[in-house]
Amino acid sequence: MEIKEEQEVLSVQKKKKNSLFSWKKLVVGGLTLTGLIIGFSAFTETINQGHAGVVYSRSDGVKETTLSQGLHFVNPIERITEYPVSTETVEYNSLPLATRDGKPLTVDMVLEYFNDVEKLPYIYDKFKGQDPEAIEQTWLKARLKDTALEVTSKYTILEVFQNREKVKTEILDKFSKDSKKHGFLIENVVFGTPTPDKETQQAIQEVVNRQQELEALKIDKQKAKEIAEKQLIEAQGIADAQIEKAKGEAEANRLIAESVTPELLEKMEKEARLKHGWVTINGVDSIIVDEDKK
Repeated sequence: MEIKEEQEVLSVQKKKKNSLFSWKKLVVGGLTLTGLIIGFSAFTETINQGHAGVVYSRSDGVKETTLSQGLHFVNPIERITEYPVSTETVEYNSLPLATRDGKPLTVDMVLEYFNDVEKLPYIYDKFKGQDPEAIEQTWLKARLKDTALEVTSKYTILEVFQNREKVKTEILDKFSKDSKKHGFLIENVVFGTPTPDKETQQAIQEVVNRQQELEALKIDKQKAKEIAEKQLIEAQGIADAQIEKAKGEAEANRLIAESVTPELLEKMEKEARLKHGWVTINGVDSIIVDEDKK
């Protein structure tokens, strides 16, 4: 009996030992897998689509070669900063501007740009490793506002409203040239509808109303002119027709007059005399009496 009990105790102890060993294996396996994942993450970097990565080494500084999109093996002591190399769209709301006549206005603008991949190391150095969002909300925003202000200050408030496309083109050209030197390639700048103060808005509306009235008067004047020209053309047509008719009658009379010759008149006279019984005998006109009619 005692031997059997000892065997059962040994069996239980053996099971506990096996179970403890299994747990140890599981823990070691988990730690190993975690270590591999951490090690893989530390030695790899994934660059998102449409971006490129600038490599900063603590020992060598910024590397001239950038990382393209996709998975890369990197040194864990290197820092990777991504920058967009495909089109990014940034909205700037209510940028304060001014005009030549001192009128304040605000405008919403949209910037479409991307970074020159060859100048990414320069951008990283210039902006001390700032991420793209920080650059967009600081340097790019300030430069765009300054450029827009420089352009709008050449125009009066009314001219800005009347020449929005021209103002937008000038801003785009100037801002593109300035930004390209720093590695930012500008594709487009959208210049929204300016918003002046209430007093200026009312004055502009009055000017617009007067212009619309003038346009209406021009249209009425043009219509009246067209009607008058039409009536003149019609009257001229009638006059020309009458002239042509008179010319035709005059020409007919002329032809008739030319056709009446002395010989014709003499013949017609003879025929008339003969018809009425008049004859000339020895130079004396006589009447022939028809005996049958007596």
